[in-house]
Amino acid sequence: MTTTPRTLVPVLALACLFLVAALPSLAQAPDPAEGLLPPPTPVTEDGGPPPWELTLRDAVARALRENLDIQVARIDPASARETVTYQDAVFEPELQGSGSWDRQTQEPSSRFSPASRTDKQLSATWVDPLRTGGQVEAGVFYREMVSNYPPGSDIFGLVPTTMVAGVQLTVRQPLLRNYGLRINRTAIEQAKNSLGISEEQLRQRVMEVVEQVESAYWKLLGARRQLDVARASYKLAQDFLKDTRVKVEVGTLPEIEITTAEAEVADRDGNVIVAENAVRNAEDNLRVLLHVPQDSAEWERPIVPVDRPVTDKVDVDLDEAIREALAHRPEVKVAELQLRNRELDARWRKNQVRPDLSLVGTWRATGNNYDYYPLIVPGPGGVPQEVWVRKDQGRTDAFSEIPDRDNSDWSIGFNLRLPIRNRRARADLARARLASEQARLQVQKTRLQVRVEVRQAVRDVESAFRRMASARANVVLQRKKMEAEQKRFENGLSTAFKVLQFQTDLRDAESRLINAAVDYNQALVRLLRVRGVLLEQRGIEVPAPAEVGVTAGR
Repeated sequence: MTTTPRTLVPVLALACLFLVAALPSLAQAPDPAEGLLPPPTPVTEDGGPPPWELTLRDAVARALRENLDIQVARIDPASARETVTYQDAVFEPELQGSGSWDRQTQEPSSRFSPASRTDKQLSATWVDPLRTGGQVEAGVFYREMVSNYPPGSDIFGLVPTTMVAGVQLTVRQPLLRNYGLRINRTAIEQAKNSLGISEEQLRQRVMEVVEQVESAYWKLLGARRQLDVARASYKLAQDFLKDTRVKVEVGTLPEIEITTAEAEVADRDGNVIVAENAVRNAEDNLRVLLHVPQDSAEWERPIVPVDRPVTDKVDVDLDEAIREALAHRPEVKVAELQLRNRELDARWRKNQVRPDLSLVGTWRATGNNYDYYPLIVPGPGGVPQEVWVRKDQGRTDAFSEIPDRDNSDWSIGFNLRLPIRNRRARADLARARLASEQARLQVQKTRLQVRVEVRQAVRDVESAFRRMASARANVVLQRKKMEAEQKRFENGLSTAFKVLQFQTDLRDAESRLINAAVDYNQALVRLLRVRGVLLEQRGIEVPAPAEVGVTAGR
């Protein structure tokens, strides 16, 4: 069939019009092989809220500052630190004191029985627990007893007022059960290990939040780029519909082509709606991690990720990554500390199987308010005889007699408690050993799981980078294919539909490249987390339990 100049002119005119409409989008698209496109700032309607331009560093810092899970987990180390203090306080000395006043009245049964008696007692004791398991008690006491005897009773030498003061030192020391510094520090060591467990669990929770925030950040960036792709595809479909209507009007295409183009516009409009909804969902997921207040205006502001994803290849030494993970992962440290606590408990239970043998030593010195001394007096027939005369003194004399040690005593003895079968202690020891073995197996399981996670994370990074490189190469090829088809169109060897289709293929390739880059960045942050070095790489410090707040940086 021969095309006449009259017929060819309208066709060339329409082709030129379409080419002019299509060229701006082609000229504005940078080459993805040179780097990924930055996320665009969304255009808001007049009077709408301004966009929230958010960097990754600010997102992580805010999440660590506001995240409720971290605030809850931060209390555990502080509580565990107080438990260490509580267990160590067992060895703190204490001062004990007592006092009483007893008044007794009774009917005398003889000249030697008092009609009434008043008994006053005061004591103060310094009790110092020893870290070897024993205890030292040093005390001072005073007792004053006043008795009222019937008249004439004093000729028998009865003492109506007795004042006794004294000091006493008692030492108790177990020799078998509960003996030694190591065994009596068991509770303190377990409390310190529990403190380490709570600190590692807080560190693990912080790493999980950082990973979640970074993953949500890149997902939002990917969702926005998908929205750009959907809008660009929708715009191409609209241009194609306009061109088709012009061609139908001039009679170069059948009218059914308009229906096909309109269906394509409607389909791509639906894709835009889905992409917009995905952006809103991704924004809400990030807001939840940032703990945005319910009444904050930031719920209505569109979030614009500012940072660009990493696209350079990151080389990972698998063996070194596994060594780092086994040395830094909180899960491994928690399992090892739990094993240590089980071993300490087994050691304690083994000690409790021993007999209870204790050494008790006591020394005591007292003084009183009276003194007897011999006196030579004339006896019957003028024969001298010796009599003992009592000399009453005061309260101060009762205390002044103590250094003389005229009234002192000491004792030393042993207390033995030997259960016949001791089944309870032996059962506790057996259970403690089983729990220790279970914890040892858990350590092995945790280390094996960490090794597998690191291997998987390394493979995910390598796979994601290869997919990103493949997607980048596909973008280059799709661009060359589109440019070749464009030249064919200019030479009248192709159709506008094919040019539009190749443009759509290029946009889809760019979308896959963005998605691959998002997956690559998510794989990188997951690798840092499974290696246990995410916080160090991001410059994040978890403060001591007594401090407030978590400092974040990048």
